[in-house]
Amino acid sequence: MTWILLWKALFVVVMIVFALMSVLVTVFGAKDIKKLLKALSEESENSGGDEE
Repeated sequence: MTWILLWKALFVVVMIVFALMSVLVTVFGAKDIKKLLKALSEESENSGGDEE
């Protein structure tokens, strides 16, 4: 195995891991943001909305 082949293989593996992590962060992050906005909306409704 040559050094060039080793670095190419490492590059491909790293790019695959990066793509997978990007997808996971996007999906689970969107779920967390939806949950946060829902909780804030419910808190606002429960407080009566008279606070500034």
